Amino acid sequence: MKRLLRTYLPSSAIAFTIVILFNAVYNLILGNNYALSGVFVLELTGLIIFIQLISVVCDHIPFQSERAYQITFFAAEYAIIIIASFVLNWTVLTISSFLYTSLLCVFIAVLIDRYFSAVHRHEADEINRLILSQDKKEEQTP
Repeated sequence: MKRLLRTYLPSSAIAFTIVILFNAVYNLILGNNYALSGVFVLELTGLIIFIQLISVVCDHIPFQSERAYQITFFAAEYAIIIIASFVLNWTVLTISSFLYTSLLCVFIAVLIDRYFSAVHRHEADEINRLILSQDKKEEQTP
């Protein structure tokens, strides 16, 4: 449950929010004021849940390094998103839509990675602060 609240929920929320915002801006630029439908939102939610399930599977695979995990997960995530965007008719098979989808996917992956890097850095700083304060207490005790 802790992993769900600390990892999967934040990354899902970030991805969902960014995709909805990019989709809304993209449709406003194209003049499609009605394009953000409930069906799209439900499909997107299902896709994000599916990607999180892939993340759970990847978490149980013993990778040799964090980099290997990240590359494998991103490749799987990217393939799923590209296939889903065409199967669900979110985009047509053109170079511009492929580039748009690819750039959005990379942007979201980098944003989520930066978010978790900042969270982990903050947690490490907090642990170091607690260790230092404990060491100072032990030094002061006669």
